[in-house]
Amino acid sequence: MKKIAPLLILVAAIATIGYMDSPLFAEREDVITSLPVPTEETASANASNDQSNQESQQIPLLESKLVEITEDDGYFVEVYREYEVYKDHEGNIIESKPTENYQYLRYKE
Repeated sequence: MKKIAPLLILVAAIATIGYMDSPLFAEREDVITSLPVPTEETASANASNDQSNQESQQIPLLESKLVEITEDDGYFVEVYREYEVYKDHEGNIIESKPTENYQYLRYKE
């Protein structure tokens, strides 16, 4: 009996884990944890989504621009600086802000 008890506990643990990992358990868990949302919260959520859509149009694109080229010990070093570029819906540049990120490209001619 002492050898069978650990095996029974192991089998029970595997069965429990298998059931909790099954799709049927996941469907039941979703039903239990989902709550209905009142219409007032839905309306305010839609309004905040409209505001976030307008803000998402102002997400900056990151572009690297060449700053300088120097020569060091027979190597050319190109320095690029990263810029936040804001564009309108037509693709025209509205604003360009430099960041503190630099990239260095070193090569031998």
